[in-house]
Amino acid sequence: MSAPDPLGSAGEQFTGRRVVGRINYTPLTYNVNADPTLTGGYLGSTKPWWQKVSRRGWIIGGVTAGVATIGGVVGLVALLGEKEIDTDSLELQKKSGWNIGSEERQLEFSASRTWIDSRNSDAWKQYLDPEVMLRAFEPRGPWQPYFVPTLIQSLQAESLRSQLTPITAPSMEASYGRGQALAEDILANAANPQETAIFVDLIGRDSIAYGAGLASRCRLVATFDNYPHPLGVVPSHETLAAMLYYADEIADRQARLPEDAPPAFLLDAYRLNEYKDAEDRFDNRYLAKVPPADRLRAAGIKNIIYVTPDSSRKEEMDDLNEDFVAYKDAGLQVAILPASEFVPDPNQTTVTDGRPRYYYGGHPLGSVWFFYAYPYYVPSPVYVSRTPYYRTVTPATNPMAGRVPRYVPTTRQTMFSSARVGGGVRGVGRSKPSGFGRSTVRVGSGGRVTVTRPGRSGSFGRGGFGFG
Repeated sequence: MSAPDPLGSAGEQFTGRRVVGRINYTPLTYNVNADPTLTGGYLGSTKPWWQKVSRRGWIIGGVTAGVATIGGVVGLVALLGEKEIDTDSLELQKKSGWNIGSEERQLEFSASRTWIDSRNSDAWKQYLDPEVMLRAFEPRGPWQPYFVPTLIQSLQAESLRSQLTPITAPSMEASYGRGQALAEDILANAANPQETAIFVDLIGRDSIAYGAGLASRCRLVATFDNYPHPLGVVPSHETLAAMLYYADEIADRQARLPEDAPPAFLLDAYRLNEYKDAEDRFDNRYLAKVPPADRLRAAGIKNIIYVTPDSSRKEEMDDLNEDFVAYKDAGLQVAILPASEFVPDPNQTTVTDGRPRYYYGGHPLGSVWFFYAYPYYVPSPVYVSRTPYYRTVTPATNPMAGRVPRYVPTTRQTMFSSARVGGGVRGVGRSKPSGFGRSTVRVGSGGRVTVTRPGRSGSFGRGGFGFG
């Protein structure tokens, strides 16, 4: 028995519910310039602020933080006269509006917009309310401290809500099918699913779709730490639109999960998109925030599966390097799983809920191959007893054995290589590098932002905000 080669070409033809298209598996580009001037870190031992306040306070808190951060600088400028200030893009947006500088521009979408969600209903409309969306995605249990609500928080702006509808795309349908196959073929048949954490590092809308597929077996933990912008380097508005598409389905499935369900951390691979201070872009890039090794171990996690788009990604993205090396040093096993290794059975003649059924290696018995390829998961006795084929396969005869990426996290120089703030304690105080996720504004003598530009070079616009 041999497995089909899902990567035999640069992409695949896909037909799903209401969509037909081609998914291209090309490496995502992002800035890899080495810059040794950074600091790093994440997460202290105290509860995050959104657990300490009411939901209404959570909505208000983000704005207050932005005002405090920039307001202090603006106050000084009011005394000293007009001045250019290089500031954090997210804090600027919290103070002056998510679409600062481009208030007249509309969001543009590369995926198909729709007026129904994944359940063919209009229930998505209720999730335009940030409090309702928060309830759908805020994880219960031990993984709550690692949930990042920033992107959901941006929904407090009516001008953003009015431009959003759900989206769907061939890559989302494929990602959903792949996440569903991992959940129902592997996790549902494993004796120890709670020992492995899954990190899904696809583009934002596909990470949400993959998470929706996993939602019946994993506790989803969103990590999207920016606001959308009409000219954003990171198209996070598409991530929000994908959240609208799957929110009702995800909320229902997450509500029925046991407390010890394994975590699936959802990341946006566009967060490090390459950017060179172009005058027509707004730098809303950000760093991934993931739990430190000791927190994972304390929760019983022994293994990490890092989901990538395809086998062209040979290592973790640059902002995860220090974290993944720390995982390895702490005794956690880390493996790469190309999402594209899950494909429909070419002999399949039926579909489920209008979607083709995905399998590891493209075969209904691919779950057997997966258990041998990724031995982190131990098949349950029930699975073994009802799957006689399992006993006939060995690691040496597994047709997918040669396709498992050879990967060991290794320290390398990146633009995020850094010392740590907070006494060198890992997980505390990571900061963005110079020129990353920042904008320049001009503040008048009265303390009012008069002009902004997306990058740190180039000319200002005239007559107000200058890059719309």
